[in-house]
Order: sequence, then structure tokens, then C-alpha cells
Amino acid sequence: MILINYLILFVISTSCAKTCNAVFVPHECIKNRAIAANYTPRGHVLYIGNLPVYEFEDENNQRTNRLLLGVYDIYGFAYQNLKQVIDEMAVQSGGFKVILPDFFRGESTNPEFNATERQQWLQRVGDWDSIVRPDLLSILEYYKTKGVMEFGIFGFCWGGKVATLTATHLSEEFKAAGIVHPSAVTNEEAVGVNIPMYLMPTRNDLDMMPFYEVLQAKFGSNCGHRRFDDMIHGFAGARGNFSDPLVQQRVNEVISTLGAFFDRNLNNSTNFAPNILHIFLVTITSFWVLG
Repeated sequence: MILINYLILFVISTSCAKTCNAVFVPHECIKNRAIAANYTPRGHVLYIGNLPVYEFEDENNQRTNRLLLGVYDIYGFAYQNLKQVIDEMAVQSGGFKVILPDFFRGESTNPEFNATERQQWLQRVGDWDSIVRPDLLSILEYYKTKGVMEFGIFGFCWGGKVATLTATHLSEEFKAAGIVHPSAVTNEEAVGVNIPMYLMPTRNDLDMMPFYEVLQAKFGSNCGHRRFDDMIHGFAGARGNFSDPLVQQRVNEVISTLGAFFDRNLNNSTNFAPNILHIFLVTITSFWVLG
């Protein structure tokens, strides 16, 4: 069954290769508005060129050569929820510097935008090719001069799409990726992923088991999947009500699960090599499609 799914996804992915990098409107984000969190961030903002980057590192961290890069949802820096997650990731995840770049440069989505307006806004402030990818390369260059050797990325909603694109197009730089209630990520994109990923959809997100099966074929047990059936899309981001005990519990589970996942993958070793099944599948599908 995995072989059949893999072949189908590979063929479909070749037909959508050009559209996977397009600007994406996370439709789920239109339904619910952000909730302000009563939280004072513990980190600070630095600038890499004109890019603001929120950074926090626990004072007891002994693994200063490892960095996790968080990517926010379409509400950007306007709400403190994700900075709270960043801070807790740094404290709980087992030894990482954790950052949150402001790709939107101070902007946040307007809740009154219609779908077309939101699409145009995202094209202007968050285009992958002209903004996000170059910013990621600048971040890598900066932190390498600070002694960082290993990088992981995780994203929420819109950030989940960014993390998936990174796992596909910047896999030589990042060693693992996590996505939490991602938007506009399709199962067809799994074939292009080149590093282990952890998938965390919610009850009203896409069924990502086909995506996960492809990851398993590539990386075995070195990837993960958990569906939060009791949470809505956005619960761990700007639209999460962190004062709700159950939401708080689930957010902590996201943090601890991703922390263990990244600790396993960012451990001064080379990227987890795809297994023999993956190599075999890539080989035969390449001959099948090209032949």
C-alpha cells in the first residue's frame, strides 16, 4: 500500500511542482480571529539586515550550536502567543536557541480582508522566492558565524507551509521540520521532502496520513504524526486561547513532542539517510515517469 501511495504521489507531485511554491491563502485563518495572550516575552529582538528576529535561549542551555527556527501564522508579531511558545521551546526542548523571524516586517493580516485581498497581501509580504527563502539564507549565514552548526524549523498555519517548502528546497541546511495545524500543505508535497518531519494537524485540517506514509517510506520511524482531534486549527498559534486548561495542555504537548523530535535529529550527526526502500522507490519511479 505504501508503494502504491508513493507512486501516485510522485506522479502527481511532478504535475504540481510549479504551483507548490505559489502564494497560499490559509482559508482556515479567515474563520477565527486572533486572541491576545497575557504574556510578557522573555527574549529580545535583534536585526539581521532589516529583518527583525525574536530570539530566546535558556541561560542553562549547553547546546549552543543547535538552533530551532519558528515560523508564525498570518498574524505575525502582533500577538504574543507564539513568542510564548518560542520561550517554552527554548526551556523545555532539551537545549536549543530558538528564534522567530518577522518575515512580514511588522505587518499583520487584516481580519477584514477578503480572500483576494489576503492573497495579495501575502504575495507582498510573504512570497517564498523573493522574501522568505532569501531571509532564511541570511539567517543561516548570520547564525553560522555565531557557532550554530545544526538547524531545525517548525511552523504554525502559514508557517507550516514555509516549513514544508524548507524541508523540500533547503534540506541541505535544515535537518528536520515540524508543522502544527499547517495551511495549504498537500499530501502530494510529501514526495519532495528530503528531511524528517513531524506532522501535527487538528480535527478540521487535512488528513495527513498519506503524507506520513511517504515519510515513513523515506525515513522509517525517524518522523512522526499526531492528529489533535480535540483541537481546532490555530490552537497553538495566534488564535489559541492559552487561558483554557485543555488548550494549554495540548500546546505543552506540542512543545514537548517537537522538542524530543528535534533533539533526536539535531545531534551533531548527518541528516537521517532515507532507507533502502526509499532509494528503490525513487529509482523505479524516476524510470517510470521519464521512460
